[in-house]
Amino acid sequence: MAANGRLPGGRQRGRGGQIEVQGVKILQRRLKRMDDGTVKELKRVYFLSADIVRRNAEPRIPVRSGRLKGSLRTTATTRGGYVRAGSKARVPYAGPIHFGWPNRPNINKEWFGGPIRPNPFLYSALDARREEVIDAFYTGVTRLARKNDPI
Repeated sequence: MAANGRLPGGRQRGRGGQIEVQGVKILQRRLKRMDDGTVKELKRVYFLSADIVRRNAEPRIPVRSGRLKGSLRTTATTRGGYVRAGSKARVPYAGPIHFGWPNRPNINKEWFGGPIRPNPFLYSALDARREEVIDAFYTGVTRLARKNDPI
């Protein structure tokens, strides 16, 4: 990791926690040639990196019924790790709680009340643990690369 906290060949961007890594297309091509065990290990690296954010977000979630907190989950694919909250059917208010809602009343849908102030608990969790997430990801990918392509 560079002294400025960025990955070599990559850069941090925005509040959403995206990290752009050069050579991703090459990595994806090589992933297609890797065995299933290596792909599973990469998904695990993504999962563990994202799970740091999920664990830090849990105490930041506002609780009334507990459904929003219960909907918090970590997932991983070969393209990245994700922390998600809410669902369209059971917890449709996750987005408005996180991002806010300027004008809530809608008589047709029986919504009453004023605006909802944003509570960006996921972004706050990422901001608080950004370096830890980057270190976990970088360490995991480096270990995986050395294991599969020893010098």
